[in-house]
Amino acid sequence: MQERMKLTNILWDANISAEFSQQDNPKLKFEIANALDRDIPFMVISGEEEAKEGRCKVKDLKARTEETVEVKDLVATLRGKGVVPVGCEFAMELLNGESS
Repeated sequence: MQERMKLTNILWDANISAEFSQQDNPKLKFEIANALDRDIPFMVISGEEEAKEGRCKVKDLKARTEETVEVKDLVATLRGKGVVPVGCEFAMELLNGESS
């Protein structure tokens, strides 16, 4: 739980919308199904080994891909995948509309 809270806080500090499971032992299969049902594009996963190494997994749910990144690179990785800070969606749509 502590690692989930830490990663979520990193994303919140970067104004990236994020949430975490508050269950003691969430089952990944059910968490993925829930995220897909809610049309959530990415999941950040950290198990015991990743936490010890200062890493986490970024799972692209639509592309069905996964990569392991350093926690310090998490925000940059998500931004590189098109995640924009909360409140900037309109600006991003405007920018994309102007470049078309």
